[in-house]
Amino acid sequence: MSDIAPLATVQHRFCAWLTEPDEDRAAELAQALHVGPGLVVYQNNYRVALIDALRETHLRAAAWLGEAAFAAAAARHIDAHPPTRWTIDAYGTGFPEGLRATDPVAVDLATIDRAIGDAFVAADAMPAEATALAAVDWERAAIRPVPSLALIPVETNADAIWLALVAETAVPQPCALPGTVLVWRQGFEPVMRRGDPLECRILRRSLDGTAFATICEDLADEGDPEQVVTRAGTALGRWLGESMIAGFD
Repeated sequence: MSDIAPLATVQHRFCAWLTEPDEDRAAELAQALHVGPGLVVYQNNYRVALIDALRETHLRAAAWLGEAAFAAAAARHIDAHPPTRWTIDAYGTGFPEGLRATDPVAVDLATIDRAIGDAFVAADAMPAEATALAAVDWERAAIRPVPSLALIPVETNADAIWLALVAETAVPQPCALPGTVLVWRQGFEPVMRRGDPLECRILRRSLDGTAFATICEDLADEGDPEQVVTRAGTALGRWLGESMIAGFD
């Protein structure tokens, strides 16, 4: 048992030194581990691995910012947010928000990057087919979107920029364009498109479990009831065609 405590102490000091470099700590570790100046290699590997992980998750944001700017932003995030989970795949939560002072397009690109990655690993669900509509009790039924669906608020035209970067086509000029990007998975392929305000309102409330009829009633109070029902029905048909709906509860 006497050997465990010193080892735990050394491990704790080593982790602290990785996240907060300090010459005194380095000297203590070098003595405890019987190593020389080469200890700094571990610190370099730690930072490089995390920068690579952030780049892999946020490829389009990295391409937009350029290597130097992205590396600087990644280094700031690493210093402020050391990893706390066992897998490096989970690292980077909050990174898009940290880009806000740098570039609003980069914030949106990084947020979309992360949503696309999350959609890829989201739980599977067999999409509902249009034939299922006939058996739905529309007085009580709620739309159940596929688990991969996410509604991503954006402030710019980053969705168009993201698609251009992926396709390696001409990138549009950045501009302010507030809205919501829908991200989900069709089969094995994450996809996205910009949603219109009405369908986004319906989808948000559907994700909360609100019945479709209740949503339509509430929306009808704000405008022409017939028009609202028509638009909602059209949106539902589109979602079924896009494999966005898992079923009805």
